Amino acid sequence: MNRTVRRRRQRRRLAVERANRQAYFATYTVPSAAVSTTTGSGSVSSSTGEEIWDESWSSTRAGLPFEIANDATEREENTEVTAMAIEERTDTPLDSQSEAMEVENSAAYTDDAADEPNAEELLYNAAREAQAQGEARRAMSIYRELLAMNPQHLKARNNLGLLLDQEGDHEAALKELRLCLNADPNNAQVLVNRGGILGGMGRYKEAEADLKRALETDEANAQAHFNLGLLMTRKGVWADALPHLRKSIEADPEQAVAFLYLGDALNHMDDLTGAMQAYQRVVELNPSSSKAYYGMGIIYDRLSNPLDAQKMYRKSRELDVR
Repeated sequence: MNRTVRRRRQRRRLAVERANRQAYFATYTVPSAAVSTTTGSGSVSSSTGEEIWDESWSSTRAGLPFEIANDATEREENTEVTAMAIEERTDTPLDSQSEAMEVENSAAYTDDAADEPNAEELLYNAAREAQAQGEARRAMSIYRELLAMNPQHLKARNNLGLLLDQEGDHEAALKELRLCLNADPNNAQVLVNRGGILGGMGRYKEAEADLKRALETDEANAQAHFNLGLLMTRKGVWADALPHLRKSIEADPEQAVAFLYLGDALNHMDDLTGAMQAYQRVVELNPSSSKAYYGMGIIYDRLSNPLDAQKMYRKSRELDVR
């Protein structure tokens, strides 16, 4: 056995041992019962999942990474599409270029190591577990260790970037996602992720460019449509927001936040009936949404129905106090 092979095996064994220790401690870490989640871009969500109206760009959902799936099973399981701009992300597949990159890396191992545990997989799972426990810094440390072993691990780099954004280091987050796109320029999900971070930084023109690039690669990407719709509402271009919000809802009729912004856009377009229906749908999906009740109050006011408007405003205030 030559010296290079021995060193490689030794490095793998050490990595496996470290990953096992990380996984052990992650398993026995008691998560804190957090009432709210604050993202690096300033957005906050309550424990019920309600989104804060004016601070809505972020990168994670419930502390879990916006992962990139890499096989058909994950593509079937990871179909939930929610608002990246409102704290939620969803899993979508890597394209063939990224998949080939991972296959090529795995093929670099010798046949003698086939029966040994996969150090990269163990480290990745340990990082995911740490992030699920709300231990962002430990998760970032593990992701960096994994990337030192394999700089082409797109899922690890993507998730590291999202964690950096969550921790407030937006420029470092953009750097990691830029490296992802250097390796895989047409990865729609990484483009959506970077667009979300840019939007959170107020760099709307760059965010719009990334989101439109994502749709060129994946025209049915509901998350890209949602965020473009949200971006248009930020710019006050209500008519342009409507088709993107509606396409997002077509893909996922259960996302309350999309109906919330649809109601806002329709209100500004003077479609009061459509706006009321959208806000009512929000309440069906998320009864604790104070903003939906407030929106209905505005509609009743515009319809010269002050009594019902006051009821809606009162309900909105009650939910805000809770």
